Amino acid sequence: MEVESLSQSISEAALTRSARTLVANAVASAFNEDPVIGPDLSRAISVVGSVVKRHGLLLQSTTANALAASGRFDVLVDVAIPIVDAASELLLARNAAEDLARINIRADASAERIVTVDLVVVDQEVGWAGVYDFKRGNGPVDGRTRRPTEHDLRAAGMVLSSYLAKRGYRNILRVTAGVIDYYGNTGFTKDFKIGREELDSHFEVPVRETLDTVTSCLRKALLAELPHLFSTVIEGITRENAKKDETTCGIGLMPDLDPLRAEAPVVHFANARPTGPGPRKPAVTAKVGAA
Repeated sequence: MEVESLSQSISEAALTRSARTLVANAVASAFNEDPVIGPDLSRAISVVGSVVKRHGLLLQSTTANALAASGRFDVLVDVAIPIVDAASELLLARNAAEDLARINIRADASAERIVTVDLVVVDQEVGWAGVYDFKRGNGPVDGRTRRPTEHDLRAAGMVLSSYLAKRGYRNILRVTAGVIDYYGNTGFTKDFKIGREELDSHFEVPVRETLDTVTSCLRKALLAELPHLFSTVIEGITRENAKKDETTCGIGLMPDLDPLRAEAPVVHFANARPTGPGPRKPAVTAKVGAA
């Protein structure tokens, strides 16, 4: 479904800057060196992994900016919303989702805890608001995480109208809750998630193209950094191999043919005294013979 842009979209230059900044921050971040693969490869792998993880946050912030730039929505990010007791009880009673969507509970009712949701999107002109969690969605979300996420979003939806009224958004009569699943592989049910292909029709403004563009910008920024990251890895391996003598690779691989020398480590191990539970007596050799 085609949607008409209500205002100028975010420029590609701005998206490129965001992507390059993300990669630069990943490169500058501290990393844990793995003793098996060494510092250079540890750093390269850490940077790539960090960029992939940060991509989800970049998609989330870009979605918020794209919706706000449309001129149609007010967008709140990282919003703390109370999970009131009454909402949890209704959810635990397994009421139908359609019935729950029509329930409006006061946000100042007794609450068991507060959760932070990724996005709250408000269209005050039509009296609509949505509460969303954003997932990159390139792999399944564990069921132990999926169920609480869905519970909290549905509970947040039941107090959203009251919550927004206290912040100046009056007459919000329709509320929705769901997961934005960019790559579509989170494992959330189809009726609770909005995939990449559905974003434009869901919000009725262009969003997908902006997310695809910033993703492309991020890929280009990372690819530009990879030659530098992995050239140091290759140079390090080359230097290390040049220093080694070929014969050193065989040390310790051939069996010791001297039976007395070969037996010594075994005897030492059998008589070793562990430090945890205390001294252990050497194993006693049983003699087999006629009585």
